[in-house]
Amino acid sequence: MKLSDYEDYQKNNVKASKSQLKEYIQVYADMVKKLRNEDAIELEPVKANIKKAYKQEIYFTLIDEKGEFVKLIVKEPHRQYIIPIFTDMREYALGSSKISKLFLDKLEMKVITPDDISQIGEDDEFFEGFVINPHSQNFNMDKNGCF
Repeated sequence: MKLSDYEDYQKNNVKASKSQLKEYIQVYADMVKKLRNEDAIELEPVKANIKKAYKQEIYFTLIDEKGEFVKLIVKEPHRQYIIPIFTDMREYALGSSKISKLFLDKLEMKVITPDDISQIGEDDEFFEGFVINPHSQNFNMDKNGCF
């Protein structure tokens, strides 16, 4: 979601607009189903739009009582993890309620930017990336914003 839409949502409690990234991911998913190949050349413009939209939006994630990100372990016993991010308020509301059931801590929303995600990647060797809208789209990107 664009920062201006979120600020408007906070100020006026008006329904925030949809995320362009969310829409591009849906186009990507629909095309993959038809093409049955994620390497198809027809997907290249959609992939470019996803990468462009990712850098232009803000996202929502979950932090615990200590202010640490909710970490979804990639595979045990390794310490690599991904974090869930949500593209808009609707996705956050649905996804956070499901994720909250998995954790005992009290979880809160945190606004996060692509620059914040990049910084986590630089600071934490175990951070592998993130999953966008995990309950609905379940789209994975690495810490550099690539698929």
